[in-house]
Amino acid sequence: MHLFEYNYNPLLNLFKSDFIDLNNATDFIPFGDDNLLPRQIVQLSREVAVHRSIINSKAFYIAGKGFASTDKKLSDFIISVNNDFEDLRDVMYKVIFDELNIGNAFFEVVTNKDKSFLQFYHQDASKCRLSSDGLQVIIHPDWENYKGKKDKNKINLPLYPKFKKDGNLYRSIVHIKQYEPEFFHYGLPTWYAGLKSVIISGLTDEWNKTRLENQFNASGLLVIPGINDITEAEALQTEFENNTGVNSEKSAKIIIQYLKDLAPGQTSQQAQYLQFAQNQDGSWMELYNLSHTHLLSIHNWFKSLCSFYQDQSGFDTNRIINEYEIALNTTIAFYQSKYIKLLNRIFKEFNFKTDTLVFLNESPVSRINPVKFIWEIRRDMGLDYDKTDPMQKQLYVQLKNTFNSAKDDTKQ
Repeated sequence: MHLFEYNYNPLLNLFKSDFIDLNNATDFIPFGDDNLLPRQIVQLSREVAVHRSIINSKAFYIAGKGFASTDKKLSDFIISVNNDFEDLRDVMYKVIFDELNIGNAFFEVVTNKDKSFLQFYHQDASKCRLSSDGLQVIIHPDWENYKGKKDKNKINLPLYPKFKKDGNLYRSIVHIKQYEPEFFHYGLPTWYAGLKSVIISGLTDEWNKTRLENQFNASGLLVIPGINDITEAEALQTEFENNTGVNSEKSAKIIIQYLKDLAPGQTSQQAQYLQFAQNQDGSWMELYNLSHTHLLSIHNWFKSLCSFYQDQSGFDTNRIINEYEIALNTTIAFYQSKYIKLLNRIFKEFNFKTDTLVFLNESPVSRINPVKFIWEIRRDMGLDYDKTDPMQKQLYVQLKNTFNSAKDDTKQ
């Protein structure tokens, strides 16, 4: 099922607000005028390559290399947060991806009556809706076929910090949403203002695909004189199709016109092919490139950090480092700070030391020369240095190897 072919069109029909009458007949708050807007958003990111590439890259860098803590209890939890053998980065990467893609993200908090343990599970944001009272989240695998309050496939979970008893477990769900004016219950992705650019990028991909399938052949009109009856025309048509594949979807679209002789032995004109004029009102390539520029802008992201983009400058390490540092101090830091605050709020309730949790970030390209002494690196970075300090007298590569060895020893 392809985005630009199947019959679904809620994209530009978003309600001006997600506020609903408190006497709403349904038990959930619709997301989009047909409640299927998340499905369309997911389909866009699945089929528009540049759009997906930017979301992937942005989520990857925000998630960083994971989390760390100097507190052993919290450090142990970071390594294993649920029974699916996921660590904290595994869960939070999916949460980050959903927020960037859909503008909403959900993850489940599981514990027991005594809160003696804690587990996190990601929930697919496209399957979640808020209850009509705004106090619960309804999870359903197929909202297009939702059967209402008595649907056996739905799960209701209270919003954190409220918990619901489920056997011996207590379950709650956290809702993260992007801010959008006039929207109270749901968020909208920050890229939504560039929706038309996303669609243009997808449509230009479809256009290029069609040109490739047509082998870049131009459509036109083929005029063949000297065909005086239907039998001759049908025979020539069959011969033409057998040799050119005119009925193939991968061929150019050719209209054939047969002309009778004006008189016996006297044709009306010479056979000729008239190529249909190409649309010269605009350049598809310029439109394609412009939509990509708009996508980078609306996503607030950088070309060198997105592997999809290639330009004539090649692999410019200085540009990559500079753009990463800008991204780190703006977009990445903003999201990471928000997630740290949210996680610490939950951890505090379970008696974790909440001042030790940090994201681990690493530039995609390193400026540090691995065979320099630590004191030289500190000097080059404008930091205080001491040539007599035994630690600073080590080579950077030695320090990295020592660190990695120590990490490996702890696992044994």
